[in-house]
Amino acid sequence: MMTLAADGGTLDNVTTWVNFGVLGLVFLAVMTGWIWAKPSVDRLIEERDRAIKEREKSDAQRDAMAQVLQERLLPVVGDFISTTRALMPVLQQLQALQQMIPILQELIRSSEVSSDPKEKRRRGKRSS
Repeated sequence: MMTLAADGGTLDNVTTWVNFGVLGLVFLAVMTGWIWAKPSVDRLIEERDRAIKEREKSDAQRDAMAQVLQERLLPVVGDFISTTRALMPVLQQLQALQQMIPILQELIRSSEVSSDPKEKRRRGKRSS
């Protein structure tokens, strides 16, 4: 059978455990979780109730945020996408024109340099 480590005796029956007394059994039951002390149970119940309330509050906040997202943000995003699609050709033309600016500036510079200085004077006198 089982042997005791301290005195080398055997545990033949349950009466050896009864020698611990009622207080020992209660202590053993509380330590192993068979019996719950009232303050511990109350504390656990309060903590559980608090956790449930926090979960319900966060669920309500999540639902409110989801409703705001559906009602306000999604239509705005849809409008933004359709506006961007409509503006895309205009933006592409603008980009092509911006690429032409340096070419036009170079063309203007080259025409000013190649023009005759006498002709420039005549233009200046006519405009004044």
